Amino acid sequence: MSTPMVCFYSPTEHAHLIPYIAALHAACISQDQVIATFLPPLHHEKLLAWWKDAIAEVGAGTRLISLLLDETAPGSPPKGTELVGVVTLSMPAAETAAHRGVVEKLFVTPKYRRRGAARALMGYLEAEARTRGRVLLLMDTEAGSTAAQVCPRLGFNQSGIIPSYAISPAGGLRDGVFYYKQL
Repeated sequence: MSTPMVCFYSPTEHAHLIPYIAALHAACISQDQVIATFLPPLHHEKLLAWWKDAIAEVGAGTRLISLLLDETAPGSPPKGTELVGVVTLSMPAAETAAHRGVVEKLFVTPKYRRRGAARALMGYLEAEARTRGRVLLLMDTEAGSTAAQVCPRLGFNQSGIIPSYAISPAGGLRDGVFYYKQL
C-alpha cells in the first residue's frame, strides 16, 4: 500500500470522483450509522446533488474540500478506488464570521481508520483555513460516537451537548456534541 496524499478538490482534476465521494458518504451512513444529513433508504441522486452543491461552494470560495487519495500512479488522474477520505470546511460569507469555519463530512474508509487519515485530512484543511484567516473551527457529531472520540484527539474542545439533536440512521433521536478549535 502506498502512502496516501492529501489535496484540495479541484473541479478540473477531481470531477470524476464525485460519485465515489457520494458513495463514501453513503457507506458511512448505512454501515457505520453516522448522522450525516441523510437517512436510509439512501438515494444516490440526493447524495450526488449535495456534493455538487458543495462543489459549487468551492467555486464560490465559501467551502474547501480536502481529499485523501491513495494514488497508485502519482501524476495521473486518481481513480475512484483510490479515494481514502474526505472532509469539508464551510466558510460563512458573513462579515461577522470571517474568522471561523465549520468542519463537515469527515469520512474515512474503514481500511484507513486508526492510521492517521483523519489527522492528515484535518491538518491539511487547518493549514489552508489559517491562510484564509479562519482561526476558529467548529464541528459537531453524535454524542458517544466514534467521531466524538476522534474530535478531542484532533485538538478540538467540547463546548456542549444538545439533547435529541439529530435523527440517527439507526433510528431515534441522538444527542449532539459540539466542538471548537482555535488555530
